[in-house]
Amino acid sequence: MNNQSLKKPESFAFSMVDCNNFYASCERVFDPSLIGKPIAILSNNDGCVIARSQEAKDSGIPMGAPEFKYRHEFKIKGVIIRSSNYALYGDMSHRVMETLRYLTHDIEIYSIDEAFAALSTNIYPELSEYGFVIRETILKWTGLPVSVGIAPSKTLAKIANHIAKKNPEYNGVMDLNNHPDTDHFLENTPIQEIWGIGKGITIILNRYGINNALELKKTISNKKWVRKHLAVTGLRTVLELNGFPCSGLSDGQVSRKGIVTSRMFGKPLYQLSDVQEAVATFVSRAAEKLRIQNSVASNIHINLIGDKYENIRGKYKFGSSYPLKVATAHTPTLIKIAKLLTADAFEEGRKYKKAAVMLTGIVPNSEIQMDIFEPELYTQKQFKLMESVDRINSKFGQNHAAFAATGLHKKGDHRNQWLMNQNYLSKRYTTRWDELMIAKTEL
Repeated sequence: MNNQSLKKPESFAFSMVDCNNFYASCERVFDPSLIGKPIAILSNNDGCVIARSQEAKDSGIPMGAPEFKYRHEFKIKGVIIRSSNYALYGDMSHRVMETLRYLTHDIEIYSIDEAFAALSTNIYPELSEYGFVIRETILKWTGLPVSVGIAPSKTLAKIANHIAKKNPEYNGVMDLNNHPDTDHFLENTPIQEIWGIGKGITIILNRYGINNALELKKTISNKKWVRKHLAVTGLRTVLELNGFPCSGLSDGQVSRKGIVTSRMFGKPLYQLSDVQEAVATFVSRAAEKLRIQNSVASNIHINLIGDKYENIRGKYKFGSSYPLKVATAHTPTLIKIAKLLTADAFEEGRKYKKAAVMLTGIVPNSEIQMDIFEPELYTQKQFKLMESVDRINSKFGQNHAAFAATGLHKKGDHRNQWLMNQNYLSKRYTTRWDELMIAKTEL
């Protein structure tokens, strides 16, 4: 008998890799003095808490806590505040995903801090060992701690990840493949914590005495009942809880049918020119998202939002839309139309607190329906221009190349009135040349 015949057959599994307290961990990578201290990350305009370190959670700071209301409590408990630094978080996310792609090749990015990955025993004989290699490599290359859940299906991998994250004794890795205590873990997983189970389904299941993942798993003996009450998606969840994978890894992100860019202004706006600059910036961002998925849009809608508390019973949302004869992703064309729509919806003397831009009628840029009577075509020249702008911003940072209509070039007293309040913003260490970390040396 040769060695080849003794080789164990190759087996596959899914893993869920999730960054621990991602936003807070990104801040700690470049400021080690924050390690071990409670950190709270604020939403746009420093409104409310959207992310917390474990220390902040343990101190009793709730998710969604308004900054102005908890300001005194932050000080008493020593909670360190940071404004959302999306440029930094986005770049760190990219580094994590590229590291994971190097280690496993086959991944599906699920969110900014989560990804599924396919693991094979051909690379590491023990999948748990593979998980520790992933965890240690990402920590070494990016400075970010992650938890790794491994299982025969994506639903079980999510549960395994949760177990790894919440139980320090597993050192950040949990492998549920043929684990003798799998049913015990499922019994301690509330039904609402199962991936894909929403509030509506939870209520239905609770009504039938199904309160945890193990009880849901056992309903596989009555597939007809599951199909009737939970539809096909519910049946897939039950099958996945039993270790039967019903979906593989997605090759890429699904193209969106509608793209919305919306944001509160840093302060209320009263002037048309200020509102138009904000809208032009939002249009630029929406068009960039459009081009990322290689698409074009044939309809643009603008919404201006006033102060609903000043006129509780009156109208406070004002919108206008325009259907393009030829779909495009050319930012100058979209900005030109958006400015006209903004002027149409704007009313002198009204206070505006927010604006939203929506692009719809989205199709692949290879399927543009031309119009021989329409001069505003998405020409090859326009396509190349947008490609160049995107390449510059990808290399040097967002808005490095911006259109004059956005007003992003203004400095000092002429700075945009609508920009977000970010009073606790850390540096964008990885995306801005002028904010690179500089080592201090003592002579």
